[in-house]
Amino acid sequence: MAKERDYYSILQVNRLAGQDEIDASYQRLARLYDPAVSRKPRAAARWTQIKDAYDVLSDLRRRADYDRKLARQSGALVGPEIRLPAFLGSPYTMTAAAIGLVVIAVVGLTLASVLGAGGGKESAVSQPSVTPSTPTPTLAPGQTPRPAPAATPPPVAGEPVVTASGLQYLEIAPGTGPTPQPGETIVAEYTGWLQSDGSLFDSSFNEGRSSFEFPLGQGGVIKGWDEGFATMQVGGKRRLIIPPALAYGEKGRQGIPPNATLIFDVELVGIK
Repeated sequence: MAKERDYYSILQVNRLAGQDEIDASYQRLARLYDPAVSRKPRAAARWTQIKDAYDVLSDLRRRADYDRKLARQSGALVGPEIRLPAFLGSPYTMTAAAIGLVVIAVVGLTLASVLGAGGGKESAVSQPSVTPSTPTPTLAPGQTPRPAPAATPPPVAGEPVVTASGLQYLEIAPGTGPTPQPGETIVAEYTGWLQSDGSLFDSSFNEGRSSFEFPLGQGGVIKGWDEGFATMQVGGKRRLIIPPALAYGEKGRQGIPPNATLIFDVELVGIK
């Protein structure tokens, strides 16, 4: 079964997007998929998803709840909140439970001392140590696992190209496909780090995420992305070093401080 797309992917914004970016993306998608004006196949179904995603991400409280849900799914939080039945809140119930646990502990220790005595023989209640295994995600037949994002930027050889705007980029692997044109939809993978300390702040490879899509040159992403992807070819991988003026500037974003230079490793997966 295919994994359900998250609301950020549906609206084609990343998790650090501000309200202005979310509104702009919603308005752009409305022009493409609103059944009143669109002739695209399945426009009505896509429009329902877009409206649901916008309703959640444009409401601060609902967005915060949704972010916590995604964090739980990715393992960043330890499971859902557990609510105990009302009767367990009774002091009498808790006292009885505590007494029961003490009795069980005493009996267990007594048995251990009796069964464990035997002239240096191994205790009958001892168990070999077991190293907990890491859960393996369930994959659909034929599906390959997505790699986890690197915690810090991996080394890249070569000298960066510096453009007139101040953007720097290094070719990791050249592409062999076409170069995108303004207005075409980019399908991309990415991982982003802060240059100041190398810390990871976002990635399309995070658990529960999928490839990121955005229209080239339409202001739906930061300027450094529009410029950086404009000269790539499909299949290519590139490192972008984006100065604050082409990223989030003096204001910053959640998880990104003001005047931060950003490092992105990106891949141009396809063009729609």
